[in-house]
Amino acid sequence: MNVLLRVTGVGKLMSFYRYIYLNQPRLTQLAGIALIAAVGTVHLVEAPRHFGAAAYLGVLFVINFAATLVSAAGIFRGAKNWGWTLGALISGLSALAYLASRLFGLPGFAEAAGEWDEPAGSLAMILEGLFLAGWFSVITGLAVAAPEERSWHD
Repeated sequence: MNVLLRVTGVGKLMSFYRYIYLNQPRLTQLAGIALIAAVGTVHLVEAPRHFGAAAYLGVLFVINFAATLVSAAGIFRGAKNWGWTLGALISGLSALAYLASRLFGLPGFAEAAGEWDEPAGSLAMILEGLFLAGWFSVITGLAVAAPEERSWHD
C-alpha cells in the first residue's frame, strides 16, 4: 500500500499519518470486528427476503456473511494486511452493488431501482462506509491495529 501512496503522490498529501496516530490497537481491532460483523449481520438478516426476489442475491448475501466472519477472524488475529483488506473489499463491493441495484436494478431484482428508502440498505451503507474509513486509517498508519509491527505495545 505504501508503494501505491508513493506512486500516486497521495502519500505526500496524507503525510499527517506519520505525526498523528491513535495508539489504541485493541479499540481499533474491536471497532473493525464490530463494524464488519454488523455488515455481515445486516446481509444475513436480509438474505431470506432476497432469496424470494432472486435466488442468486440470497446466495450472495450468505456468502457476504461468511466472508465477513473470515475478515473478523483475521482482524482478531492481528492480520492487518488480509483481515482488514478483505473487510474493505467486502464493504466496497457491497456498497457498489447496492448503488448499482438502486440506480439500474439487478437481473431478477429490477423492482429495487429507485428504492433509496430501504432502512437495511441505508444501515449497511453507513456501516460499510465506517469500516472503509477505519481501514483507510489503519493502512495509512493513523490508527494502530498491529502494534508489534511498530514495536508498540499496550
